[in-house]
Amino acid sequence: MTFPSNRALILKRFKEIGLSSNEVKSYLSLLERDTLTVPEVSKLAGIPPPNAYRALERLMSKGLCISRPGPTKKYSASDPSLLEDKLLSELDTATQVDLDNLRKREKEILEKAKVTKENIGAMIRELKPQYECRQQKTDPLDYIEIIKDPYQIHKRFIQLVAGAREEIIAFCKPPYSGPKERLQEQFEQQVEPLQRGVRLKAIYEVPQDKEEIPWLLEALNSAAKYGEESRAIKRLPMKMVIFDERIALFALQDPVSKQISLTSQIVEHPALAESLKILFETLWGQAEDYHILKG
Repeated sequence: MTFPSNRALILKRFKEIGLSSNEVKSYLSLLERDTLTVPEVSKLAGIPPPNAYRALERLMSKGLCISRPGPTKKYSASDPSLLEDKLLSELDTATQVDLDNLRKREKEILEKAKVTKENIGAMIRELKPQYECRQQKTDPLDYIEIIKDPYQIHKRFIQLVAGAREEIIAFCKPPYSGPKERLQEQFEQQVEPLQRGVRLKAIYEVPQDKEEIPWLLEALNSAAKYGEESRAIKRLPMKMVIFDERIALFALQDPVSKQISLTSQIVEHPALAESLKILFETLWGQAEDYHILKG
């Protein structure tokens, strides 16, 4: 069989509109002569007769060939140009079906989201009075909060940053409570108190993962432009932030797994905050300019 010089491209294009390899070879064989029998197609296409017969019958059902009457059944290729309207019409129909299904699915998703939002709103409205009622009751441990959800830790941290009036000091060490996008938001939120004149000092533990260093350096360079004072040290004992020598937020190492827990404690107690500030000032004196992160 003499295939066109661009055989590979033709095969690829035929397959993309849903034809099998045997169908393509059989059709190209039919283009060589006016009519062909199954054995002749088999020989030209290089495929077994049963495969050639099945391929020709499928080509007929797709309008790519016709059969000729006579003692021996013969086949002829259809004019390729006549197939354009048929194939494009089938494509348009299939595309429309897909679009209709997509719109239906989109409608279902939007409806589900709407119902979920309504349920969330109703739930919050029902629970809010109970929460406010509980807030009116006193508890000897009301000055302590324990938060495990990373998103809530993130939001509570931003709240405390916004409420700072004089000073924020921090120990910063991995693992961080969320993706880098969330950490970037935290850095951006720290700009606002700096602009209000709040002093912000932070000691950063040198990351063991070297891939963390470029991102951290970029963030610290940006923070420095707004007035944050930053230093770096090889090791910090904990993750900690102290707000106005009054509120301490910290996460401690699990004594069993030896991992830093993302569970955070917030303690509003001036005596504890003062004690932790002494620890901060001690390590601040031992730390170096954060540019040592460059190595």
